[in-house]
Amino acid sequence: MTGAAAVGTAAILIAGAYAIVPMATGPDSMPAANVAAEGQLPAEAPAPEVVPAPEVVPPAPVVTPSAKPKPAPPKKPDKPATPDKTSAKQAAKQAAGKQIRIDLTGYSWHDNTPAGSAEVSNPIVHKSAGGQGTYTDPITVAVPKTKYKPGTKFYIPSVQRYVIIEDTGASSASSGTDTHLDMWVDGRDGSASAVEKCMNRITGTVPAEVNPPPGRTVMSGPIYSKGGCRIPAGSKAN
Repeated sequence: MTGAAAVGTAAILIAGAYAIVPMATGPDSMPAANVAAEGQLPAEAPAPEVVPAPEVVPPAPVVTPSAKPKPAPPKKPDKPATPDKTSAKQAAKQAAGKQIRIDLTGYSWHDNTPAGSAEVSNPIVHKSAGGQGTYTDPITVAVPKTKYKPGTKFYIPSVQRYVIIEDTGASSASSGTDTHLDMWVDGRDGSASAVEKCMNRITGTVPAEVNPPPGRTVMSGPIYSKGGCRIPAGSKAN
């Protein structure tokens, strides 16, 4: 019939026996639900298949080749020792001067020109006649006209003093000697006669060294000082 559901039958197994259950059929009817047996749970849906996650492989580390160590620069050879210029100069100074023979005399505060003074004609180290007889403070000497210039140094062993040309007016040298050195003896603190006697003790022909090095034996101080004649024992000139 048009619009009417058809009624049919179906056999359903219930508790081990089949039962006839009417079922409606037709265009307007819903299909009859299956009737599960008493006490039977509906079948579980199958579990979805678990697909394992793909294994994550970490990327291989990028190995940057290390820079090659730079070779050490070649060791420079040691420089040869530089000669000590100061020592060389000192060694040059230690070279002995020229050995000569001179006429040695003395002049003093009492017989200088003008008398009672210490004036000199060519001051070099001193403004007036003086000195201690050391290498750095030589005693003034006067010379005649000679080849030796003002400022020339000498060492006189007989009196153990360094001297320097700073004055003129000495008499000419005797035959057989190189020059005449008239040595300042000072003597302002002694009588003219006492100083004269001291000068006589140093007078004579004696050896001398021109342009001597430092380091020679020195009896420092003026020849006549502190009321006495200060010269080495046994230094009488020949």
